[in-house]
Amino acid sequence: MRRGFSANIVGQLVEDGLITEENMDHVRKIREERGGKLEDIIVEEGFVDADDMLSYRALALETVPIHLENLMIPQEVLALVPEDVAGKYRLVPIFRTSTVLTVAMANPLDINTIDDIERMTRLRVVPMISNQREIKEAINRLYRSSSEVVGGYLKKIQPNGQKLETVYENMESSAPDYENLEQLAEDAPIIGLVDVIIRQAIEDQASDIHIEAYQDRVRVRFRVDGVLREVESPPKNIHPGIVARIKIISNMDIGERRRPQDGRMKIKMPNKTITLRVSSLPTAFGEKIVMRIADESKTMFTLNELGMPSGVLEKYTQALESPRGMILVTGPTGSGKTSTLYASLNRINKPEVNIVSIEDPIEYLISGLNQVEINVKAGRTFPILLRSIVRQDPDIIMIGEIRDFETAELGVEAALTGHLVFSTVHTNDAPSTISRLLDLDVEPFLISASVTCIIAQRLVRLLCPNCRKAYKPKPELIERLKLPAEDYTFYEKGGCPICGNTGYKGRTGVYETMFVDNEIRELTALKADVRDIQEAAIKNGMVTLRKAAIDRVIEGVTSVEEAFRATAE
Repeated sequence: MRRGFSANIVGQLVEDGLITEENMDHVRKIREERGGKLEDIIVEEGFVDADDMLSYRALALETVPIHLENLMIPQEVLALVPEDVAGKYRLVPIFRTSTVLTVAMANPLDINTIDDIERMTRLRVVPMISNQREIKEAINRLYRSSSEVVGGYLKKIQPNGQKLETVYENMESSAPDYENLEQLAEDAPIIGLVDVIIRQAIEDQASDIHIEAYQDRVRVRFRVDGVLREVESPPKNIHPGIVARIKIISNMDIGERRRPQDGRMKIKMPNKTITLRVSSLPTAFGEKIVMRIADESKTMFTLNELGMPSGVLEKYTQALESPRGMILVTGPTGSGKTSTLYASLNRINKPEVNIVSIEDPIEYLISGLNQVEINVKAGRTFPILLRSIVRQDPDIIMIGEIRDFETAELGVEAALTGHLVFSTVHTNDAPSTISRLLDLDVEPFLISASVTCIIAQRLVRLLCPNCRKAYKPKPELIERLKLPAEDYTFYEKGGCPICGNTGYKGRTGVYETMFVDNEIRELTALKADVRDIQEAAIKNGMVTLRKAAIDRVIEGVTSVEEAFRATAE
């Protein structure tokens, strides 16, 4: 452990009032007599319990604590680290993806051990912290236990002698009642499995978890950098228990399996709180669960971090300073629209302005903003809330999404009556946003008079700087990209432990920004064709999404394949 580690923990324990200086004098005296670590002696003497100490050690190491007592671990994961190796290094393998092995260790800073396990398994090792007692007991239980193993997952014997496998088989052959589902959801192996899936997704920086039921299997996938990756999945017969467990901790009705449901859960982790928005959907072979992960401790992007070209950013910043008008951000789900809106609002969030937002749902809480969440059942819809908000003396209004004529009309009217209005629309590009508003029956002259700026955006994955590979593009590719015939160096994806062998690490935005000038206003008022509006916008300096993505290829931050994928028509 690094120098001063124990002292840091002790200082925090004293500061938080879990131990007194008098207690510490006693602990130090014991250490002088027989040696040992301060934190171990504190637990042995009963001043702080082992679970609390584990949390403080995890906090000091900036890692995640994990309890192994009832954790269910797939047999194929245990097989990656033989029992003698696990005992020697005092660790337990607990979860793996195609490229990453998560292990519980007493000392996550033991780089030599991590290197040895990586060489042995040929996987990138991600350490989590547990205490030595739990690791020792887990090794005895998992490697030496006489428990039967089915489908790679430990079976737990029920109090009545019935095996978990039989319970699951019965559930699949008949409709389980509420009581059985509740019993399954509280079963220790199910609790452990759901916990590991969620924590692994958080560790992999996933934005979503998908748990899907098929005729003969269950599939678990994580969405990382906008792309779904399949990870190791549990056997089919465990699926009902997994769904029931997730529903219970998300405050959903586990007895309702025929209708979609929505729920939410929070997970406390060292230094942060994770919120998961949960959605269930009945499918042919069982309910599909999707969990959207939101890290409340993450700092929001600033405009400078979004990836806008400097010239566009400068002009957009000027648009933000306007006292009135409508700024629209468009793109498919998951294209970063919300991040752009929040970054924009944060830029102009000042004590002298009143900012009110209507969101579905609220994704980040921002100090200084009056944020209101949609609740259709309670009668809080976009139009109803928007009518109320304009009576709240706002300077700036953010409407989460324009979905219908009423919301569009109210937003346009607010922009025309001295408010700066932000919103999102689902369209493919900036010029077609005008057509979308016309399709919603908003009068052309109102659109031309209110809309000042439209941003279409996509997210492209960034090539991993550790393993990207340079190459010289062929002339045919340069011609296809409509680039001048010059000497270029492009990069393509590689694959290494840092990026999980995907070749990509992180994402950045590409933007098509259309500033509405007089020519575009005239075309809008005349209900001109989208192509005419696009040509006028390009003449006015707009860079199309495809061109913006190719510019990132030329810069060497993404690949041609990724640029085409993100900006496909």
